[in-house]
Amino acid sequence: MGGATGSETVPRLILAAIVVLALWSHLWGIRGDLPWAYASDEGRFAVIAIRMATQGDPNPHWFGHPGSTLLYPLALLFHVGNALEAGLPLLQVDPGLAARVGGNPGKYFLLGRLISVFYAVASLPLLYAVASRTFDATTAVVATWLALLSPLALELAQMMRTDSAGVFFGLLALWLVLRVLDRPDRVAHALAGLAIGAAIGTRYFLATLVPVLLCADVVLLARLRGRREEQRRLLGATVVGLVCVGVGFALTTPYFVLHFDAVWANLGHEMREEHLGADGLGFAGNLVWYLTDALPASMPAVWLVAAAAGAALAAWRRNVAAVLVLLSIVTFLVAISTASLHWQRWLVQIVPLLAAFAASALVALARALAALLPSARRLEVALVVLLTVVVSAQPALAYFRFSAQQAIPSTRIVAREWIEANLPPGSTIAADLYTAPLHDTQLHADYHFSLAADGDLEDYRKAGYDYVMISDAIYRRYLRERRRYPREVAFYETLLKNGRLVKRFTPHEVGRGPTISLYALRESPVPQDTR
Repeated sequence: MGGATGSETVPRLILAAIVVLALWSHLWGIRGDLPWAYASDEGRFAVIAIRMATQGDPNPHWFGHPGSTLLYPLALLFHVGNALEAGLPLLQVDPGLAARVGGNPGKYFLLGRLISVFYAVASLPLLYAVASRTFDATTAVVATWLALLSPLALELAQMMRTDSAGVFFGLLALWLVLRVLDRPDRVAHALAGLAIGAAIGTRYFLATLVPVLLCADVVLLARLRGRREEQRRLLGATVVGLVCVGVGFALTTPYFVLHFDAVWANLGHEMREEHLGADGLGFAGNLVWYLTDALPASMPAVWLVAAAAGAALAAWRRNVAAVLVLLSIVTFLVAISTASLHWQRWLVQIVPLLAAFAASALVALARALAALLPSARRLEVALVVLLTVVVSAQPALAYFRFSAQQAIPSTRIVAREWIEANLPPGSTIAADLYTAPLHDTQLHADYHFSLAADGDLEDYRKAGYDYVMISDAIYRRYLRERRRYPREVAFYETLLKNGRLVKRFTPHEVGRGPTISLYALRESPVPQDTR
């Protein structure tokens, strides 16, 4: 990212401190509920990576995200970790890896989460590079600090998912695209293209970086108006960049073109039209939801206002690099809005970039205020610090509180421990997902995505179940869509109002996790909870 000048030394030292703080906050609660419970999609990625390592097969046979930049490091880490644990040669394929993981899943899942943490923490210097090239070093420091304080990014970084990898490769590609503005030769285009290809090999939606690269070249062509030879060279470099997008994708996802049947099947699932609580809005509805619901839930409102002001100011100043960054945000939002489903977590890709625009507005305001007073330079630094503290104090407290909470057992584990200690051995339980994990206990639990979707209370009684266990991570989705799911709403409301409650576990009491409620379907030897 270039050598540091004297004026950049202090910002880079602050950046280093932020990175250390980020590493600490990410590792603090990385274990979570392991080994008893793991987060969404982690099981899928673990199974694929274990199979690759166990069979020595580099073909993942799954291309849903496509997730290549997570799956290959994950398979390698599982292979190396197993070899070290079993005392095997590093190049030897071990068919016993799956059994060894099954015997100690917490250790291997923890190794996998370290990959996501690496991507998340390594993204911060890349954001600094993007913001420094787009604005300046001071803005870059503030942007990196604001981006760190994202509970959404922290939560996703502590899972074996592709989100953090997507942020990393998206920022890397964007930084290399901005470098094309300064050095529009074939090497710069090739590097930008390769990085975009790797980003697409992580998350398909990052194909939206291709038009950003093309727009950078349109700007460069306009600057070369009348210089035909240089324009021809630039067009040649553009072609090289586009070809390298394909090369970068092929290098990270080499089996994509060989298994179109798996590709279409996986994409069909990922782009399915129905998923409880995340469907039914259409393009316009998705876009409005992202702008009015998901974004305010992902960043403080004052940051969003500052980001809008920063974007407007950059456009007014004709800051080409900032306009390209803004274009990457807009195209990404449009792309995810075209999907049938909508997820707040998809916004993790653009939260750092919005933080950069918010930081630019704060720094611009500090400089404007300092210019009105004597000793402007010293006051400018003080005002930047003051404004940053004002807008980030509460989010920082919330972030570190959230980080601390990640390190304690959730309601799912507390419920497991209580149920194992208090329910009679051999009891049978029908349960929603996101409830207590009861494997390796003397209890028998059958899990459904939603109990309400698969039967009524009488069905579960006739099937011989002693208890049912529900989670608000499931039933609140139904309650938000009463007209669409009247039967499921009736099931949960009947249980919540009239069910024989045995025990309820709430995040208010425990610290984190869903609200889990255990109900008896017949006379229970365990006293009822009267709350």
